[in-house]
Amino acid sequence: MDNKRGVARRRSPWPPDAALDKPQPLGDQALFSHSVISPLRYPGAKRQLVPVIEGLIVANIPPPRLLVEPFCGGATTTLRLLGAGVAEHGILADVDPLVAAFWKTAAFDASWLITSMHELKVTVEEWDRWRAARPRSRRDRALKCLFLNRTTFSGILHGRAGPIGGRAQRSKYKIDCRFGLDGLTRRINGVAELASTGRVLDVWQADWRTTLQRVSERFGFLQDHEVVIYLDPPYVDKAPWLYEWSFDSEEHGDLASALLKDVKHRWLLSYDDHGAVRDLYCGQPGQTTLHVSHRYTAAGSEKRTVKDELLVTNLPSIPASDRYRVLDPQNPTNQALLD
Repeated sequence: MDNKRGVARRRSPWPPDAALDKPQPLGDQALFSHSVISPLRYPGAKRQLVPVIEGLIVANIPPPRLLVEPFCGGATTTLRLLGAGVAEHGILADVDPLVAAFWKTAAFDASWLITSMHELKVTVEEWDRWRAARPRSRRDRALKCLFLNRTTFSGILHGRAGPIGGRAQRSKYKIDCRFGLDGLTRRINGVAELASTGRVLDVWQADWRTTLQRVSERFGFLQDHEVVIYLDPPYVDKAPWLYEWSFDSEEHGDLASALLKDVKHRWLLSYDDHGAVRDLYCGQPGQTTLHVSHRYTAAGSEKRTVKDELLVTNLPSIPASDRYRVLDPQNPTNQALLD
């Protein structure tokens, strides 16, 4: 036992067959009812989509044993759904070595991460040092991810974004304004608890192709309907500005082809509402494209833009909801929607 809640932390990933077990009870269920659970700030975070995704998954029986998120980023969706019991177990995966290292460390090495976080100096000079650093160890990559994410404009880890408050720190929002130690400690402990109770089974540094292949290879003993894959790939618009590993049009097309032709499990896919996405998915057999009514601001430029969301899924049951409408598969390029 090495945390204040008395929950023994897991120091290594769970074996795949743990997906057959029921998770242990959570010690602090209240934490997982909050709208913000993730310790990371992330461009395009889908926090407001989580209730929609939850409703879709719950409407389909039986509930999934395993939820896999190949573009986990801030992992808001998986953390919330695991904490709420919508899915029993989860796998987080991301191609970015900083992001993957952070989640691996938060899940299975949280004591070290919390202690090291409290020792950090949050200054522009330290921001420069971390930005230039090329850490080799998993722990140091995790710490770099956390530091830059909480001190950089919009949480952007790569690219042109600078420190919060600017280099001169003349803004009323200083570089440490998003680095509240108490809140971060609570959230990292929450991730560790999801791992120690058997909800987060593992974290993979892998691209989406490798992740889908591993799911088939390692969890082949689960029925197709017992696995749900939630994918939140990079934006079509502004992706190179926001992400180190953004997609080009070929990559977007390859993902669509894999989901529509090769993936046997149930899946949900969230995107910014873009004509290219509509062209790839609308009207394709075996899937439904939803236009989600909420709007969010996609940060990452001097001029913030507001866009609607598309949610594509092969879930067989789509309940009626005032949160979304179904795109007309016969007319995917305009705004005509079916109730």
